[in-house]
Amino acid sequence: MEQFSSTQAKQNFGQLLKAAAQAPVAIERHGKVQAMVGAPEFFLPPSTTASREEVAARRLARLNQVVIEKDRLIRHQRIALDLTILPAQARTAMIGRAQAVVERWRKERLCSLDYIDRWSAILRLHPKEMASAMVSDADGWGTALRQNSPWVGVHA
Repeated sequence: MEQFSSTQAKQNFGQLLKAAAQAPVAIERHGKVQAMVGAPEFFLPPSTTASREEVAARRLARLNQVVIEKDRLIRHQRIALDLTILPAQARTAMIGRAQAVVERWRKERLCSLDYIDRWSAILRLHPKEMASAMVSDADGWGTALRQNSPWVGVHA
């Protein structure tokens, strides 16, 4: 078991935390162990702790979700670019298809009214504002809106 003096623990706190993640660490003061520092899994009963494999699997799942959201954001950035550079007729048709999808959601109750109302509001904006809203955080709704998007088949 690694040991740190109380002075070393204060001055090298980052190193102490690194060591404590591997195994419990003793902190001494005046030659006596005064405290033990370790990751929670070292102190909890085995039934409440996750195995390293479970932790790694959860971490991998979170990373995969980040990749998926980045892909969705890139797709919506491409759509936003189209909204700003396409000729008016093509842009109008593109927006009309997205509005039809949202209207279908409303009629068939395919998703929450939160998505329907937010996408309806976005699709009524001027194309440049619409483009900006689609790739923004949208008051904390950006990720959810891109997950449930009316831009079916566009840059899929």
